[in-house]
Order: sequence, then C-alpha cells, then structure tokens
Amino acid sequence: MNIPMPEPEDLATSIAELAAMINDTKVMAEGGQLVELDLLAMRIAVLCDAIASLPLDRSRPLRPALQTLMSELDHLDYSLRRRNVDLSLDLQQADRRLRAQLAYGATPKDRK
Repeated sequence: MNIPMPEPEDLATSIAELAAMINDTKVMAEGGQLVELDLLAMRIAVLCDAIASLPLDRSRPLRPALQTLMSELDHLDYSLRRRNVDLSLDLQQADRRLRAQLAYGATPKDRK
C-alpha cells in the first residue's frame, strides 16, 4: 500500500493553524483560564511526523514557519510557567493567612 506524501503547502497551513492555536492557548493561560494541552500536543506530534516523512528538499521551505511555531511554543511555555508560579505564591499566601488565623484563634466570622 502506497501512502501519499503530505504536500508542503498543506503542512504550511497546518503550521499556521497550530501557531494560532498556541497563541489562543497562551492568551487563555495568561487570562487565568485552565488550558488543555492534549489536543495541541497531539497535533504537534502529527505535524512533526508528517514533516519528517518528507524528503529534505521538500521540508526545507517549512523551516521558517517551524521556527515561528517553536517561538510560539516557547511563549506558551513561559506563560504557563509564570501562571504556575503565581498560583504557587497565591497558595503560599493563603496558607500563611490560614496559619495566622489558627495561631491567633481568629476565624473569618470573628473579624466582622
């Protein structure tokens, strides 16, 4: 059975669509929304497999778009790491507040 080779133009379109998905995910993450990365990871894996199946001369023109995609992934990674740090700091602050309330025997309803 002969599997057809993907066309570079179709792959370039897929790269652009993935870059848009990554950017949307980054915006959602920066907005504090929970993001699901499974679909994104699967699409990236499929794209990488398709590009790897091409001869070098056919995949070479895709490099600039792939570099842009890698840059978008780096930005998403940074946004997710920053959000995780912010969440961790918020949890630590809430923990300190709760410990102080317990230590002083105060409850939120006592403060009113």
